[in-house]
Amino acid sequence: MIQQGSAISCGGMLTAAEVGGRLESVWRRPLLQGRDYGLLALLLVVGLVTHLWLVTHTAVPARDSLGYARIALNWSDPQAGWSGEGRRSRIDVIRSAEQPPGYPLMIWLMDKGLRVWVSLPLTERVLLAAQSVNALSAVLLVIPMYLLGRMLFGWQAAAAGTLLFQILPTPTRVTSDGVSEGLFLLLMGIALALGVWAVRRPLVSRFLLCGWMIGAAYLVRPEGLLLAATLAGVVLITGSGRPLKARLGWITALGVGVTLIGLPYMLLIGKLTNKPTGKHLTNPFNDQLPPIWRGQPLSHLSPFRWGGPGLWAEWWNPQQDAHRNRTAWALQAVSKELIKSLHYGVAGFAAIGLAVLWRRLRRGEPGTFLLVATGACYFGLLLYLAARIGYVSERHTLLLNMLGCLWAAVAIRPVADWLSTAPLIHHLVIWPQWMPLGLLSSLVVTAVPPTVQPLHNHREGHKQAGRWLASQLQEQDWVVDPFCWAEWYAGRTLYRTTEYRGRPQRAWVVVEEGKASPHSRLPQWEQAQQLARHGQAVFRWPPHANTDQPRVVVYRVDDVQAIQRILVTGRD
Repeated sequence: MIQQGSAISCGGMLTAAEVGGRLESVWRRPLLQGRDYGLLALLLVVGLVTHLWLVTHTAVPARDSLGYARIALNWSDPQAGWSGEGRRSRIDVIRSAEQPPGYPLMIWLMDKGLRVWVSLPLTERVLLAAQSVNALSAVLLVIPMYLLGRMLFGWQAAAAGTLLFQILPTPTRVTSDGVSEGLFLLLMGIALALGVWAVRRPLVSRFLLCGWMIGAAYLVRPEGLLLAATLAGVVLITGSGRPLKARLGWITALGVGVTLIGLPYMLLIGKLTNKPTGKHLTNPFNDQLPPIWRGQPLSHLSPFRWGGPGLWAEWWNPQQDAHRNRTAWALQAVSKELIKSLHYGVAGFAAIGLAVLWRRLRRGEPGTFLLVATGACYFGLLLYLAARIGYVSERHTLLLNMLGCLWAAVAIRPVADWLSTAPLIHHLVIWPQWMPLGLLSSLVVTAVPPTVQPLHNHREGHKQAGRWLASQLQEQDWVVDPFCWAEWYAGRTLYRTTEYRGRPQRAWVVVEEGKASPHSRLPQWEQAQQLARHGQAVFRWPPHANTDQPRVVVYRVDDVQAIQRILVTGRD
């Protein structure tokens, strides 16, 4: 019989509890029981259906997906598109790529599998592979996210938080696109679950496992390393009752795990990251910022929003914001993007959830402390990103979205209890016992309509233009496409970005026109506009769009002198 003070933990294995001066074996109650497996199955189905719908209703994936797919294709065939001296190896591809290798390598593996099941051309199949890796990872995230919530907050909060993350517009749409966030979040979710398990019941092996997963996350996005520093700090702060030697041993195991996975890549590239933004973030004394970040349009003019739902972003505008404090601007920009990506109502519940968890934090409960500390550290990183680069988008907030959904789920029961007893309101509550479900349902119902709208439907014209160009292009033709999609679908940039060599036979220019067209500061946008004035329109999508409707137009330019003058000298 277990006396008072004996500890029963979750894990489904025998442990020792001291009872009356004797050591007795006590069976640990399993963390997951029958109901949990049913909920996990239901959540996996919801995630699978939602992501499958979005993947199959995508006009074109995000522009960043082209870069990831290009790395995957170069890994598959290092010699294709290679114009340098000697033979290029796969190691050379990884060393020179501007993105970590984790996500592109998964795209390569997925593409090999898709060859058996689909008959799409390479230009479309590899992009489908990029989306499939991202979406499948997001669906599998259900498991570690539920386990994380189950360990800390119980099955109800775990199920509610996981459901919210699977149906909120920003997380669901981004993790259905051709970008790396889904895979990154899956690895970070596993690392966080292992980290909570480790700080609550410390063992060297658990910290080592957590370090492995953090290292794997780093191979997808370099900011994954921040979790290692956060976890080490939590061990030192909340483990004051443990011997210092033991705590240092756990931190060492964590560091060994991260090093075993992440160090070979660091040594290969000779630095922390090859990402262009990362170069500026890791060197705060370098004031030479990339031109792409200067003078971008305001968020309401952002090309992400033209013609349909998309991602919002905040840009520092040198003319309009010159009088503002840079740090204050960064704080409002990050907060604004986070609130929008949490779909407003969920953001409010998340704030209440943090207040509810305050008592746990004061007691120093290590698992809760790790979650909140991780959120605080990543919020600080976004502040630095916004202040340093002058740009932040909803896409950057997804890890905070994952944590915020769990915090929001924690708040649902207290808010329901308050509504059931509050003066002037309680008499409107007919069935108090169903109030938590009603609140969760309201959050879900308001989120679903924007979530399930087709991805980038307004960019369909670029795919159609690329398919048309594929049948028109000759070897000596140049393609000028500031949006990048058409030249990809035409097969021109599968293995390398656009190169202009020799003397062209003609140029094909891809532009967007119409009243609602975003005149974004994309590379080559001005050159494309200048060249279009020297050519004639030969393709338009939609085919029968009037002059006020947004449309993609392809111009054929036969004036070789004008082509070389504009593209080489930059002058018309």
